[in-house]
This record gives sequence, C-alpha cells and structure tokens, in this order.
Amino acid sequence: MNSHEEAQPNTALEILLVDDDAKRVEIFEAGLAGKAILRRISELTTSAVLAETDAQAVDILIISRQLPDSAMIKTIEELARVRPMPVAVFVETELDDLARRAIRAGASGYIVKGLAADRVATVVDVTIERFRLTDALLKELSRSKSDLESRKLIEKAKGLLMEQRGVSEHAAYEALRKMAMARGKPMREIAETIVAISNILP
Repeated sequence: MNSHEEAQPNTALEILLVDDDAKRVEIFEAGLAGKAILRRISELTTSAVLAETDAQAVDILIISRQLPDSAMIKTIEELARVRPMPVAVFVETELDDLARRAIRAGASGYIVKGLAADRVATVVDVTIERFRLTDALLKELSRSKSDLESRKLIEKAKGLLMEQRGVSEHAAYEALRKMAMARGKPMREIAETIVAISNILP
C-alpha cells in the first residue's frame, strides 16, 4: 500500500517539494506548518525525485516553477509510469497548453498564479483526493478489462473442447472447471493453455 493511502487524518503528510526559489519555499512552509513534513529538492528530474522517494515515501509531490516547460511534463509522465503518486503543480506563468498536457501526463492538480500560504493546504488535500479517485477508477477499469479478457479466453477454450470432444457447452465448462481444480490454477490459466496448444497444433 502506498504511503498516501496509509495516511490517517491526524497524521502529518509527507510532502516532497521541488522548487529552487527561496521565497516560494517560504510560502509553502508557512501554508503547511504543523500540517505536513516538508522536504525539498531543487532539481526537477525523474532520477532526483525517485532517489528522494526511495529514501522516504511521500504522500504528494509538489512541483513549483516560475515557468513550466516540456521537460517538466516529461518528468511528470515518467513518474506516473514508474511511481504513481499525487502531483500538484504550481506555476507563475501559463504557456500554450501545458496545463492540459500536465494533467494528461499524470498531474492531479495544476495551479496558475495561485501560490498563497492560505491556499496550499487545500490544494494538497484536493490533489490527493483527486489522485485517489482517479487511481480507483483506473484500477476498476483494469479489473473489468481483465475480467472481459478472461471470459473471452474461457469461451474460446470451451468452444475448442466442444469441437474436439463433441460435448455440450455445459460439459465443456465443467471439464475446464475440473482441470482448474485438479491443477490448483485459475480457469483463465487453463483456458490460455488450451488455446495456446490449439494454435500450435496443425
């Protein structure tokens, strides 16, 4: 379980801030005082963030920049792929469609010209909640896709057994179920084996 899922309401959040501007850092410190443990690095690269989160898991990553750029988007995208976590982005200047690109890359929050001490904690809470909701939806979608693929495989394997053995659909299903029980394996795995063998045989 990720640390952001384990955090309790009365537990201080672990936050990693990527910012190289002392004045902006002071604003974050003021807004999160007593509410979070704030660690900071100045280098916005995938390797730097991974190294820091390897040492200590975080509940949310905050990226603060005067000017957003494509390199920032690339880092967010890479992190979403290898280490998904809530990501909030604060920028002082909006350029082209970088806000949309950042959200598509994996950011859960994107704030333009909105860095203020009294807003930081709320943005953090909303970003974490949005990440949780999105993550739950993606996992449910993945489960649904996997279930559909399993059903298709089992149906195909049943069809092969019906054809090869000249049995009914129910009998083919029971044969699959018994093979799975005898081998202590899921029906999907048995179905995959049957389909794979049928593809090899002439």
